[in-house]
Amino acid sequence: MSYFANITLNTDNNAGDAFGRLRVSTPTTIFDSKQVFNDPDLADSVENYPLFYDNQQTSGGGTATAFDVNGAKTVLSVSASTAGVRIRQTKMRFNYQPGKGQLILKTFVFSSANVSGITRREGMFDANNGLFFEDNGTNYGFVRRSFVSGSAVDVRVAQSSWNVDKMDGTGASGITLDFTKTQIFVIDFEWLGVGRVRFGFNVDGVTYVCHQLLNANNLSDVYMSTPNLPLRSEIINNGSGVASSMSCICASVVSEGGLEDIGAVRYASTNGTHVDANTENEVYAIIGMRLKSQYLGATVKSLNYALLESSGTKELEWILYLNPTVAGVFTFVGEAQSSIEIARGATANTITGGYQLAGGFFNSAGAASGNAGGTGGTLNNAILLGSNIAGDRDTIVLAVRPISGSTNCDVEGSLTWRELL
Repeated sequence: MSYFANITLNTDNNAGDAFGRLRVSTPTTIFDSKQVFNDPDLADSVENYPLFYDNQQTSGGGTATAFDVNGAKTVLSVSASTAGVRIRQTKMRFNYQPGKGQLILKTFVFSSANVSGITRREGMFDANNGLFFEDNGTNYGFVRRSFVSGSAVDVRVAQSSWNVDKMDGTGASGITLDFTKTQIFVIDFEWLGVGRVRFGFNVDGVTYVCHQLLNANNLSDVYMSTPNLPLRSEIINNGSGVASSMSCICASVVSEGGLEDIGAVRYASTNGTHVDANTENEVYAIIGMRLKSQYLGATVKSLNYALLESSGTKELEWILYLNPTVAGVFTFVGEAQSSIEIARGATANTITGGYQLAGGFFNSAGAASGNAGGTGGTLNNAILLGSNIAGDRDTIVLAVRPISGSTNCDVEGSLTWRELL
């Protein structure tokens, strides 16, 4: 599949990926999102798909979010003459696999052309690192953000200095972009710490490179601290701007040349200390997991679960929760040589709220003859561990609920996961 035009026709041509290899293999989608359904249980002013995106006013005031199902978009806005920042960001950060190109596509539209005091950004970035397109209120540009020095530094290239096609009618394409109209923004990058980055836009089914950052043999260090980053949209009023908005539509993150889950497989259990699940229809936390705060960029895939009830003939429901409220002290402790922290439950750790990701039923009928009974199986879900914009981490908790008159259940459990760093 051909993505890029107007590149010299050699090994770096319009059919080449970020590494100059021919695009002959099926790309592997890591993440995609479109906004075509309206959840009747959520107000239109609430962020659409909250399991995947966080949407916050991170400072100031006067900002808002509105989901428009008919427009298949989320609109971020700021008020006139009011300093404020509104951010929409994926909770997950997307693993880059060295040696493979990463392709990001985002569709958006700005409500107006450059407006003094208003900044709008679209791309793959966070507060410290990333790659994005920016309207800074004066002109448009591409930005590389890097935390290599220990603080975030933006290197910005204005449209007038784009080195392939300025998209102002003077370039090889002859196209003039109007950012008050819908745009398909494309980032294509190799990392390996020092690889090339290409920024462009797709117009009428052809993706045109506008600017490329050539980092190898040019920089004295990596061009950003990590390639494992979230998708993010951002609008800022510095206090002097008029009311403004931007619309976020679709997004996709693709690993070109496939994606191999070659990370380490890890396991944790209740380690021989059972949870006393004493009361029928009460939900008890057995074992939980979350990312370490230093590993927010890690991708962790839950693989398997197992549960054992050893006290007698009991019937139970098992449930895998995302972000439940756990009563009592539920302490997370870091696993050695891992991106994960584990919490082991106790009788006081009952559960309310949260999202149920998986579940089922089992019994311990074998225990009546002196054998414990349990259940286990595989887990597969597009919802992975992440964090909100402020860095508050998601939790996944394996829980049980005694049913059918079952009381005083003795339950142990385990989780197995794969870590892609």
